[in-house]
Amino acid sequence: MQDYGIPPCPPSAELSLFSPNALQCWFTAPHGRWRTLDHQSHLEALVVFVEARDVRDAETITRRLVADEGARPYSEILAYVRPEMPDVTSRVRRVRWTRGGTFETMDF
Repeated sequence: MQDYGIPPCPPSAELSLFSPNALQCWFTAPHGRWRTLDHQSHLEALVVFVEARDVRDAETITRRLVADEGARPYSEILAYVRPEMPDVTSRVRRVRWTRGGTFETMDF
């Protein structure tokens, strides 16, 4: 597995998933590693683009994002998780969280 010159995340990035440090490292998840590619806010919504070894980790990753202090101002978080090594059968998994505590998953 190629690391693209990207190191594992330091503890400081684990504490703040929306910090600049968190955009430069690999986090761990049950089925492999993942990293944040970008995040954008749109009014009260946060959209996060993620690359993961396995999209089965999409909900776990989204739960971590929601639990981060940087997510508190948002009423909705959308995480788009794409596979690290896509092929013709690969799908992007979107997990949508709303302030009511609902998590919805959809594959594209």
